[in-house]
Amino acid sequence: MKQELTITDFKVQTTIVVQWGEMDAFHHVNNVNYVRWGETARIDYFRALGFIITQDPKNMRYAPTLGFQSVKYISPVLYPDTIFIGTRTEEIKEDRFVLKSYFFSTEQNRLVAIKTHEVIIVDYNKQQKIALPKAIIEDINQLEN
Repeated sequence: MKQELTITDFKVQTTIVVQWGEMDAFHHVNNVNYVRWGETARIDYFRALGFIITQDPKNMRYAPTLGFQSVKYISPVLYPDTIFIGTRTEEIKEDRFVLKSYFFSTEQNRLVAIKTHEVIIVDYNKQQKIALPKAIIEDINQLEN
């Protein structure tokens, strides 16, 4: 039997307190908020990898950039609630790594959404996507293991 994930299964964790204004006309959190929360979780993951996120990416030799994202909605979230997001790398490819963020509701005591982030690396001097540097792969392996 497959064991269910919990927030403790993740090295990188983000806490989101649901705000009243995040609800929509149907009285649950609007879908765009999951994307915003996932962005915060992704930046937390980048920081855990050692990326220094600056206001001007040209000050960075290369930087992680979102290439694709999707959200699987499992259960609607209501106010009040606190969401714990666990993020980890689930796949490493030649030119990208794939993060997944798992959203856990305190009120529902369950997984409520999963966000996929495909991250590419951009060389800002050349203004182009590059192969995933070995140093990033090593940093991911060190963080996750």
